[in-house]
Amino acid sequence: MQELVTDQVFGSRDKTSAFYHCQRCDVRFQHPGLTPEQEKKFYAEEFEAFMESRAGTAGGWQSAEEHVRANEPNRVRRMDYLQSLIPPRSRILEAGCSSGFMLYPLIGAGHSCVGVEPSGKFSEFLKQKGIHALPSVEELVRTDLRGTFDLVMHFFVLEHIAEPRPFLRQQLDLLKPGGTLVFEIPNVADPLLGVYQIPAFGRFYWSVAHPWYFSEKSLRHLLVSVGVPFEIRRDQRYDLSNHMVWARDGKPGGMGQFSRIFGNELDRLYKQSLIQAGTCDTLIGILRKPK
Repeated sequence: MQELVTDQVFGSRDKTSAFYHCQRCDVRFQHPGLTPEQEKKFYAEEFEAFMESRAGTAGGWQSAEEHVRANEPNRVRRMDYLQSLIPPRSRILEAGCSSGFMLYPLIGAGHSCVGVEPSGKFSEFLKQKGIHALPSVEELVRTDLRGTFDLVMHFFVLEHIAEPRPFLRQQLDLLKPGGTLVFEIPNVADPLLGVYQIPAFGRFYWSVAHPWYFSEKSLRHLLVSVGVPFEIRRDQRYDLSNHMVWARDGKPGGMGQFSRIFGNELDRLYKQSLIQAGTCDTLIGILRKPK
């Protein structure tokens, strides 16, 4: 059984586009979505401007350099759990590496890194920085890089993929036996959507760029079908200040605004409470290729 979630799709030019909820597997999906031709043009030519329209100047989408600086807190947060998953001197692939902000410190730590990035602007920046980057995972599969990576990772990419199961299997093929695939996706149980039910956030959240939104249940349904051992972890990216600004102003951009008043410990406890309740904004998938 399927039911309408919303017909307000941020960035859609198709007035018939909407998101629906599959009651059986719990996934939310967009229909109709972008055609393959529209999708290719969108990511090659329009994506950064689209993201800037969503995130404003705080997201760093104005330039690759700004993107690297703006995402340093995300890099630090991710390394908290990635450290234990990365063997010394690993060969690492990041799909959808954008400005490469995750890769530069890893290269500095002695790892060999490859990126996949379809964006024309980011691809040129990566080339200038000496990152070996290809425009698609399909390009990697056609090369001799299959079975050569210790770690494949991507962050907020899977929800953009029209066919997520073949995409994950394709990435598993790129891993060495015993290698690890790690990814992050939005959690549809986001507290701004499900707990606080802020109307402005609902109009912002459902994006034309995302064919899918996953819950823990629907992500588990997907990963079981991939057929390798996996685990799902929870995380919370956005802080109490961000949530207060959404409630007050109905717009993004509030990260850290009141941290001087609240202090780090209150933010930590707030995020931990959301994670424990399952009403957090991020899910982490970890898949392990059998040896």
